[in-house]
Amino acid sequence: MDRNNNELFVITGGGQGNGQRVGKPRSSARTDSRQKLSKTVTSVKQKGIEWLQAKSDDVFAHVDDSLFAMAEKAHLQDEQDTLFQAIRNLRVGLGDLIDGFCDGIEERFHAPRNDRLEEEAGLESGASLKNLSLVNDDELEKQVAIRTMVSNVKRDHAESIAALSLRMDTLLPGKIYDESLPIGPAAVCVAFADALDDVELSLRARMTVLKKFELNLVNHLGELYDVCNRLLVEQGVLPTIEDPLRRQQGRASNQVSSPSPASGSSSQSAAPTHNPSSADGIPAAPAGQAGSMHFNGGGMPGASSAAGFGQVAPPGGGQWTGGASGSGSVSGPGLAPVGSGAAPMATPTLLQHLGQFQMALPEHAAGPGQLINVTQLLEQQLVSAKQSASLHELDSEVIRLVDMLFSFMLEDRNLAEPVKALLIRLQLPMLKLAVADKAFFSKGGHPARRLLNEMADAAIGWQPPEHYEEDPLYREISTIVEDVLAEYDRDEQVFVRLLESFREYSARERKRAAVMERRTIDEAQGAARVEAAKARVAAVFDTLTAERNLPKIVYQWLNRVWSSVLFRTCLKEGTDSGLWRQHVLTARDLIWSVVAPMPESSVKMRRLLPDLKKRLEEGAQSLSLSTGDRQRLIGGLEVLYGERQKLAERVESERERRTRERLVQELRREADSVLSIPVAEDMTAAQAEHEASDTAPESMVDEPRDLPPTQPALPEVEEIQQVVTRASAAKPVPLQPIAQDDDHWQQTYHLKDSWFLLRDVNKLPVRCRLAAIISDLDQFMFVNRRGAKVGVYSRLELAHALRNEELLPLEQGPLFERALQYVVGNCGESKIAISI
Repeated sequence: MDRNNNELFVITGGGQGNGQRVGKPRSSARTDSRQKLSKTVTSVKQKGIEWLQAKSDDVFAHVDDSLFAMAEKAHLQDEQDTLFQAIRNLRVGLGDLIDGFCDGIEERFHAPRNDRLEEEAGLESGASLKNLSLVNDDELEKQVAIRTMVSNVKRDHAESIAALSLRMDTLLPGKIYDESLPIGPAAVCVAFADALDDVELSLRARMTVLKKFELNLVNHLGELYDVCNRLLVEQGVLPTIEDPLRRQQGRASNQVSSPSPASGSSSQSAAPTHNPSSADGIPAAPAGQAGSMHFNGGGMPGASSAAGFGQVAPPGGGQWTGGASGSGSVSGPGLAPVGSGAAPMATPTLLQHLGQFQMALPEHAAGPGQLINVTQLLEQQLVSAKQSASLHELDSEVIRLVDMLFSFMLEDRNLAEPVKALLIRLQLPMLKLAVADKAFFSKGGHPARRLLNEMADAAIGWQPPEHYEEDPLYREISTIVEDVLAEYDRDEQVFVRLLESFREYSARERKRAAVMERRTIDEAQGAARVEAAKARVAAVFDTLTAERNLPKIVYQWLNRVWSSVLFRTCLKEGTDSGLWRQHVLTARDLIWSVVAPMPESSVKMRRLLPDLKKRLEEGAQSLSLSTGDRQRLIGGLEVLYGERQKLAERVESERERRTRERLVQELRREADSVLSIPVAEDMTAAQAEHEASDTAPESMVDEPRDLPPTQPALPEVEEIQQVVTRASAAKPVPLQPIAQDDDHWQQTYHLKDSWFLLRDVNKLPVRCRLAAIISDLDQFMFVNRRGAKVGVYSRLELAHALRNEELLPLEQGPLFERALQYVVGNCGESKIAISI
């Protein structure tokens, strides 16, 4: 129940609960109430302050080193000056700061107070969000850091804190809750923050101090609570403690939870003996001492105590007594369901059990590649110890989530079975992480998650060889897993160190595979360029020589010389270069020079031949042909052009002769008509045939006979370029075409660097990656993890392979995050925060 903080209740008579409380103003607590503390409380106060002072010295030694390192790495002068100023301020005010911290703790022994954070108090009292938004950003960040520290300590040491609160409640005036415990986590953190406020520091420096305070002092508060509990037990303050909630319910149901003090043997059998070696053990209190504890209506002394201590089970052979708190009852030793009456197992105790299972993993493993039944192991452990307990609801939820995560990993086809068997062995370490830190599933950058993702990513394309145990990657992952099982207890730095080690190994392997893959791709692309160049040169010659009978010397020039010139130009310069167009034009001019009609093209030939011969000779020289071969080829063309020139001269001479004869005949006919010379009516058929034969050669010579009269002699260069662009060396395959809007056809445009499972009925499945798309040949090249080629498909073949599930796409993304997506989709609502 709430009390007025302006009053201090003092107990007389040694603080054993038999005195009368009197009110006293809080302002006089520091002077008047010091003499009121009992010797037992004074010893606890001195022990606590000595411990806190020693730890504080360690904290500020680390703070000084951290701030100095940050200042050295600072890039801006202002930032560096701010950090050095913080170092000076801390060094100057260090003594006062530690004294103020210790004084704050000492004051809380004389005047206990509720050290709830402002935000929590505001929420509980119904403060509006508008009022909360007025908190300064720096102050809010400090409150968040303190609240996180307090929550972590209360989570990890709930049992020890609750026991110490109960014991101090019998010694100090006023009600002692977890929040009002003078050396409780809230009191320690708030007292330190108040003392730190007196030192002028930047936000960054202040948060660094709080971080070192958490690492070097707050995280070790469990040691202080264990020492104080042992000190009080030694002085006879509640040497055994009973769960008050069970005790109250036992009274309500008229069931005696413990015998009378006179029944010594029965009392010993009902209440467990104290085990001082167990830091988390808090046995039940005998009935004779129950009256010395201050319970209001049988409940725990504070909300957080009820949530923490009221739900823990005694370790090390102890067994809870009293009536069941749920609807059921505990019938015997073992792991009972929630609500069965068995006390929930404390988180530290559960972690201790999980650590034992982890160390004996080969013994408890269900089999290679199988999950461990954690609840069954806990059941066996409790039965063998003749204990009964249940699990916290959150712990049970965590076990279920981790089980689902690793069940997903067992079904993941991205990994080979031997690698799955290794990664599944991390089930217990991951479970310990999630049990200790319920926010584990929402920490995407956690080193354990990153380590698991890195190993799964490195093994995604791994194929188990015949003796896979000797494979370097398998050995490396196996070593990492063994190190985690052997070294991880509560220190997460194990995962950080192993992550860095595996990343170095993985980087070396990826670099080696990248070199091999680059060679494979270069080789394939080189072959593709060669095939494409051959196809394009062939397309040029097919277009130029279609349905044309060319002289033998021209074929020699085209097939032996100019095809090589065009091939080299295509490889080096490409088909869009000016040099390629020039060489194509040279081939066109060469063919035109031997098919053009003569003598009509004589004038153009005389202008073309000198430049054409020069271009042909330069092309032959670029191929390093011997002088004899060049002379023979050039000489062959000279002879051909000489014969065509002679032919043109003979045709021209014949035309002149026939023109003269025709002119003479015309003149004779005109003369005959003038002289009225009769023309023979009976001209013989032979004479008519002779005249017809005189005119026939003229029409045949004037008309080009090698080409149709309606088409140009040869295609233009632009037309040849269009044919070249469409040229492809891809061989047709007997597959049905697929529509352009088909899903599998569209999928082929978005698969670069994706991983696949290649399935062949005659071979073992192979995991491969689409490493290169060679557009020149319409080829999709797949490589394995080491960069070696395992398959080549055309786009149509790839679409059919995807449709027939010969190529199964593997899941994209980190393994742990994909497993979380599976969990989110299958577990329904969860009380554990999950972030993907």
